[in-house]
Amino acid sequence: MSAGAPITQRLTAQTVGPQGPVPTEAELRYDPADPYAVVIAFEQFDDEVVWVFGRDLLMRGVSAPAGEGEVRVFPSIDDDERAVVGLLLLSPSGQALAKLPSREVLDFLARTTRAVWPGTESEHLSTDDAIAAILVGG
Repeated sequence: MSAGAPITQRLTAQTVGPQGPVPTEAELRYDPADPYAVVIAFEQFDDEVVWVFGRDLLMRGVSAPAGEGEVRVFPSIDDDERAVVGLLLLSPSGQALAKLPSREVLDFLARTTRAVWPGTESEHLSTDDAIAAILVGG
């Protein structure tokens, strides 16, 4: 099955730190050729901080707390009483909390669902690409 075009959603996240929330440009990415994963890339100075995690985790986390590992997703309300999706990112070097506008996240997920219906991800995987990735080591 051929993969569709990658799907992106630019948004302004609120990263929460000791001084309070700070607007941070970010982009959600989904590639139907890698149908189980989503990417969030935060712009930081002239670089990107990139996290990859399961699309199903993001889908579950928009309506109820989800995740037990390095990425946790949960519905929340921001200081202006707008619906947001909380994203807690944990690593050995620290943690980060970002609040993403729910409307943009839901729009992004709707577009990924139109590209690859949940539960059909394996039909979108290329066996040849998977074997090549394993043999090359990545």
